[in-house]
Amino acid sequence: MVGLTATHLLPGVDVASYQGTPGQWAGEAGKISWAAVKFTELQPPAAAPVPYVNPDAAADWSYLHEHQLGRMAYLFAHPSVSVAATVDLFASEASKLGLADEDAIAVDLEVTDGRGPAAVDAWSDELLAALEKRYERKPVLYTYISFAEAGNCAHLAQYPLWISNPSQPAGKPQVPPPWKTWTIHQYSTTSGQIDRDVADYPSLGAMAAALGKPKGQNMQNIGGSIAAALSSARWPDGTTMVAGLGEDGYVQARRFVKGAWNPWHNVSPTKAKGAPGLLAWGANQGQLYYTDDVGNVIVLDTADAGKTWT
Repeated sequence: MVGLTATHLLPGVDVASYQGTPGQWAGEAGKISWAAVKFTELQPPAAAPVPYVNPDAAADWSYLHEHQLGRMAYLFAHPSVSVAATVDLFASEASKLGLADEDAIAVDLEVTDGRGPAAVDAWSDELLAALEKRYERKPVLYTYISFAEAGNCAHLAQYPLWISNPSQPAGKPQVPPPWKTWTIHQYSTTSGQIDRDVADYPSLGAMAAALGKPKGQNMQNIGGSIAAALSSARWPDGTTMVAGLGEDGYVQARRFVKGAWNPWHNVSPTKAKGAPGLLAWGANQGQLYYTDDVGNVIVLDTADAGKTWT
């Protein structure tokens, strides 16, 4: 790779549907340590946003896993649409493809959708905070020099910077305010179909430790609060469910699917007393037991590993 001389820099590429499947871009990418894959983009208009999912994301994500390469999942941000809907679209794809503890996440922020710098900055801060809470790791922020200098990222310095600066040699980017240091440098956008990057880490392990979920960090409660002890069940494919009595009086549950936790949600049709019980068997069968608020024992069945209960 031209300009890549420092031994502590990890070479990588970023890919979307433009690059196609790994069979189309891997040869040109050459020897890399990691790659960033576009997952989603929630596009304007704000009144009726259009969801887009990269059709090649699944192939890219699987290829990186099979070749033991670092992975970063990113979304393309539109500040004119809902933060919650933007996160939900990304989370839906991340749940399908699986997000491991060592995987990084990122936001591609390079358009304003006609909003002013202060509004873009505030929206982006809300988005990044929501992603950090959901995935228990700091998202990396990708942007351009001029975009940051315009004030669109004024309060985002706490997030690792992925800067596009192809006019500078690999590993020697210009760092715009409010950042003092960089994490990833996109140093080439003209080499065939491939955008080339370097990450400022001595090893893939160091990169995963810095950008992935911290080891030993506890699961966070997303959208639910539990007032009684938890019960859990696990199916052969690794899908896991935990359930407990929520402070609202209903049984709340959360599923772990393909390396990511889904949000808490109420699963009991009536209020309950005490902690529920869970059983799992076969490929995806299970039952949930709880006592309703008048003392009856209620049994709910699942045939899809806890996704739905009847």
